[in-house]
Amino acid sequence: MNRDRAAFGFGLAAILLGGIGLWSSFGHVDWGFVRTAAPVALIVIGAGMVLLSRQHH
Repeated sequence: MNRDRAAFGFGLAAILLGGIGLWSSFGHVDWGFVRTAAPVALIVIGAGMVLLSRQHH
């Protein structure tokens, strides 16, 4: 895997986890929302990695 795509995916996942951590330390986390949003976020990250992996001629 290209380092740019891996860094993109890892960076977005780290931002999501850090955001949830900050959210839980400063307020109440609605885990029902997180339970729904987490798979959607992973799909978006995966789609972004696929788009970045396309060969541009």
